[in-house]
Amino acid sequence: MTVCRHATESRIKILFVLSLSAGICFLALGCSDGSADLEVILSAQAPDTAAGRSLRWSPKGEQLNLLAETGGLTTNLRLGPDGADPIQLRLERSEGQAFYDRLFVDYDRDGILEDDELIQTDPSEVRGRMWSSFETIVDVPAADPIDGHEVSNAYALSFWFVEDPDVSDDELVIRFSRRGWMEGHARIDGVEAGVLLTESAMDGFFDTNDSWALASSDSSANVYSHQHARPAERHAWLLENAYRIREIHPSGRKLVLEPHDPGVTRAEEAAMDDHLAEDRRAARTGKTVAFFHEFEEAETLAREDGKSLFVDFETEWCGPCHVMDEWVYTADVVVDASSTYVSVKVDGDERPDLKERFLVEGYPTMLIVDVDGTVLRRAAGYQSVAEMTEFLTERR
Repeated sequence: MTVCRHATESRIKILFVLSLSAGICFLALGCSDGSADLEVILSAQAPDTAAGRSLRWSPKGEQLNLLAETGGLTTNLRLGPDGADPIQLRLERSEGQAFYDRLFVDYDRDGILEDDELIQTDPSEVRGRMWSSFETIVDVPAADPIDGHEVSNAYALSFWFVEDPDVSDDELVIRFSRRGWMEGHARIDGVEAGVLLTESAMDGFFDTNDSWALASSDSSANVYSHQHARPAERHAWLLENAYRIREIHPSGRKLVLEPHDPGVTRAEEAAMDDHLAEDRRAARTGKTVAFFHEFEEAETLAREDGKSLFVDFETEWCGPCHVMDEWVYTADVVVDASSTYVSVKVDGDERPDLKERFLVEGYPTMLIVDVDGTVLRRAAGYQSVAEMTEFLTERR
């Protein structure tokens, strides 16, 4: 792709605005002397399933502690710059309802919950627990990057509250995750391109802790995929040219990009980034680690046999957990190394008691537990075939 550039002496400025109602791009392109940069104006977006537009990944859900008050549970959600008023949340049960099915959201941040600030849902059972899920959009205050005036970004959110009917003292937390993102589109020297900026840290403003993506229109779906999301501190590719972020406006409404030479081609970088390549090449004969799925059963068997437990804490929503199931726990060397243990998988969402007992803070978390209950070894996060083999064969 040819870009309007003269080594480091040219200046690239591309300004585009995405019309939310019509999806129309307005573009102004020009070149002038100076250091190369690319100024992009973006707009807040929410999922549109009818149009096939949705961000297909989200950070792990954050959680807010709830305070039990008469007739409900309350907490405050803080989104936006320092000094922004919190958004009060209140969970309630409808008359005759056994589980929480009403969520009040203080949209105008005035500290008063009104009837028109109510969302209702039908709680559903998932693996023996009741889930109350809510989706909404709140406004997050921001400063306009052009004139500094106060504006607001539409911020699409999911909330969920989980109750275990069999646990009387279940933790009182409501979890949330963002559903929206910032996006714009432009034509760069004849190439249609899209830029996406989205939060990895869900605080309502944007900085280098967040993520972005860049894609040409012939692969436009890539801009929404997890595989193409990049940390804001890292460059992204548009066809065979790389760009990096030089400036992020806290509102997320403006990015300043600059061309970047990473010293490798896109294909070379993709090969270097393929951290699963070695795991995929591991020998497999169709065996898998023989995991139990009932902790007490596995613990009893381990004691009877005088073996240590290999415990793998996971959840349904844990991506690295599923990848390990596919590429690590099917590798012959890992299967062989696990044979000296009684192995058990524990869903941390289903067993908060075990999560608390073993001080599990994230997923996956792997433990080696002696027959007396002592944790001998611990590993957290994705473990490669080599790392897991070492973990299982290490002796202390």
